Amino acid sequence: MIYLLSEEGRRALRDVASTPILYAFDFDGTLAPISPDRDAVTIPRSVYQWIKELSKRAPCAVVSGRALADLAPRIDGMVPHLIGNHGIESSLASRDSLHAAEEMCAAWKRALATRLADTLKSLGGEVEDKRYSLTVHYRAHAQESEVQLALLTLLERLTPVPHLIAGKSSVNALPPGQGGKGPAVLALMRHLRQTGLFFIGDDKTDETVFELTEDLAMSVRIGRQAESRARFYLNDQPEIEMVIRLLVSGIDRTPECPDGDERETSQAAGTGHDC
Repeated sequence: MIYLLSEEGRRALRDVASTPILYAFDFDGTLAPISPDRDAVTIPRSVYQWIKELSKRAPCAVVSGRALADLAPRIDGMVPHLIGNHGIESSLASRDSLHAAEEMCAAWKRALATRLADTLKSLGGEVEDKRYSLTVHYRAHAQESEVQLALLTLLERLTPVPHLIAGKSSVNALPPGQGGKGPAVLALMRHLRQTGLFFIGDDKTDETVFELTEDLAMSVRIGRQAESRARFYLNDQPEIEMVIRLLVSGIDRTPECPDGDERETSQAAGTGHDC
C-alpha cells in the first residue's frame, strides 16, 4: 500500500482530480471519527466545509452502513448522493426490493428474539434493526475473533441465509443477493455517467468497494492493513481533511497548501479559491 500523502500519493491525487469521476466516502471512521456512542457521531466542521466545497465541483456521495434515515440528518445536504444500509438503500433502489428486504429482516429479527435468543445473549450480541438489514454488535475483547466467528455461525442459521459482512465489533446481515457497498456505488457512478470512482473507507465492509476490478480510479483505506485490497492508505481519520483539500485544489488548479498551514487555512473553505 502507498501512503496517500506521500509524493507518489499526491501525484496520484492530482491525476485523479483532472478526470470526471465520482468521489465517494464512507461515514463512520472516515468523514466522522469513530465514537463508542453511535448516536453522537458527527462530521467535524472543517471536514464538513471542505467536502461541501468538493461537492460543488464534482459529484460526491456518502456510502454508509447506517440506514438513510439515520445518515441523512448527519449529512444535512452536504452532498447530493447518499447510499445507506451497505448499498441496499439508494436513489436507484426499487420499491419492491426494499419491501422484500424489510420483510426478510423482520423475520430474522423474530428468530433472533426467540429460537436463537439464548445463543445470541451468551455471545453478548445486540441487534440493531436498520429496517432493510440487521447489524449485530458485540463488545471488543481478547476473544473478539472467536465471538465474531460464533456470531457468523449463528446468523447462518437464519432463513434465508443472509449475506454476512463482518465489521468492527459487528456482523452485518444483508438480504441474499446484496453485494454490499461496491456494486451500489458502482451503479451510482454509471448512472451519473462518470468515468471512474474515488473511494475512501476504513472497515472490512468497505472491501466490497476496494475489490472492484473495473472503474475504480483510486481506493484509499484509513489505517494501513496488508490484507486490504485498497491501493493507498492514510494513517488516521483526521488526515481526511487534507485529502479533500488537495482534491479541491487539484480541481481548481490552485497551488497546494503548505502542510504547516492546514489548521489556519481550513477556515478558507467556502471561497473556492483559497487553500
